[in-house]
Amino acid sequence: MKQLVWIASRLLFSKRTLFGGSAVFSLTGLVLGVGALVASMAVVSGFEASLRSAMADVTGHVQIIKRPMLSDPWQELENGIRKTEPTLVASVRFLRTEAVLAHQGVVSGVMIQGVDEIRAPEVLNFSSRLVSGELNLKPNGEKTPALIGKRIASRLGLKVGDLFRVVMPVPDAIDPGRFERRIVEFQVRGVLDLGKNDWNERMIITTLEAAQKLVQVGDRYSGLLLKFEDVNYARTAAFHLSQNLGPGYLVYDWRELNENLFEAVKIERVVIFLVILIIVIVASFNVASTLFVNVVQRYADIAILKTLGLTEKSILKMFSFQGLFMGAIGLIFGTLFGFVLCVLFTIIQATMGVLSGSVYRIDSIQPELRFVDWIAIAAVTMLISFFATLAPALRGSRLNPVEGLKYG
Repeated sequence: MKQLVWIASRLLFSKRTLFGGSAVFSLTGLVLGVGALVASMAVVSGFEASLRSAMADVTGHVQIIKRPMLSDPWQELENGIRKTEPTLVASVRFLRTEAVLAHQGVVSGVMIQGVDEIRAPEVLNFSSRLVSGELNLKPNGEKTPALIGKRIASRLGLKVGDLFRVVMPVPDAIDPGRFERRIVEFQVRGVLDLGKNDWNERMIITTLEAAQKLVQVGDRYSGLLLKFEDVNYARTAAFHLSQNLGPGYLVYDWRELNENLFEAVKIERVVIFLVILIIVIVASFNVASTLFVNVVQRYADIAILKTLGLTEKSILKMFSFQGLFMGAIGLIFGTLFGFVLCVLFTIIQATMGVLSGSVYRIDSIQPELRFVDWIAIAAVTMLISFFATLAPALRGSRLNPVEGLKYG
């Protein structure tokens, strides 16, 4: 076997074969196909990972919501959750409501998420999403602290330290047709990139006490945001908690809140893989034609090898090895080219902003090639290369030594 591999490599890596004729173009096509496949899978995986990270960082791994609002001590609820799911890391109380932001004549609908500022860092990860300012949500006198999405800041011209007002329309207790205005003034402590375009456009993070004051619900809260040891375990944990807590609680994991989007990404991954795979298949035909020409050019060499005792099966293996060599070269350099494309994508994305947040939900993707995806790419590339070389390999193995010496 070692001798066959050595002979195959010597015949392939020669000026007459690999470094001459159409072999270079055949390999280039294979490299381009594999590179495009690697880059596309990395971008799709990066999109999914970016969305998952945003969900887990901003809203926790699992959300537990109670209707009507909870007034019980949160420690009792957390202890009950921990008995069901011992992998619970921490929980934090939250209250979510909608209001109207008014600043310098501009009015915009916003979503306010109030969290317990002491326990929030144990569950939520705002530190990696800070664009400017600080994450300090401790009240300072009458100024209520707030963290805002970066698009709110750019659209309204808000900077760290600026003040803005949030208005909560409240129906009049006597005449439901009339509304009272409840106004709270906030101070920008930090600007965040929350990972999702609609959150960057609308979300304001503040203290739980400030949100309760705005809604005027006393010490009640919407529910708990949970963090587990493994983000991928969130769906299983949410299922168990939903069964144990009963119908009075709504339990959502990070994926369920964007189920349609994640399912679309799952389908698009398969479609993109199959479409770009056509490039690899076309390139493999070029490899096959190159090896077919190589067989014709090597009639004399094949005849000599047969007269020295090599069987048809050995010749078949030898030329099959050549096809696998070319497939491996295309795979290695194609993977490197795919990484180069990912780097270029990242640079273009940062400088030109090629993604529209209103269309893709996120405006920044960090390409991420999963090992499973690369294994699939490698397996398919080598398999296609192997089958593409069978025809020229069979032709070479069936050559009559006398005919080879005559025409060689």
